[in-house]
Amino acid sequence: MTDIAVITIHIHPDLPSVDRERLEQEVSIFDGVTLARFNHKVKHWLSVVYDSDSITAWKILNRVKQWDKNAVFY
Repeated sequence: MTDIAVITIHIHPDLPSVDRERLEQEVSIFDGVTLARFNHKVKHWLSVVYDSDSITAWKILNRVKQWDKNAVFY
């Protein structure tokens, strides 16, 4: 049985859209990540659906911090 989890990561709102697309792709390639998409209404919120048995929220956040060192998750 897998444990599906969802985190929302806050990214700086000034991150260019091309970088947001690349970030979605980069996070999506992790084993255990099912979906990584920015919210269409709040463009600086990255939602990530993942299997918590395969990957941790901290590992995902550490990758995102390569794009925005001040990123945080909720």
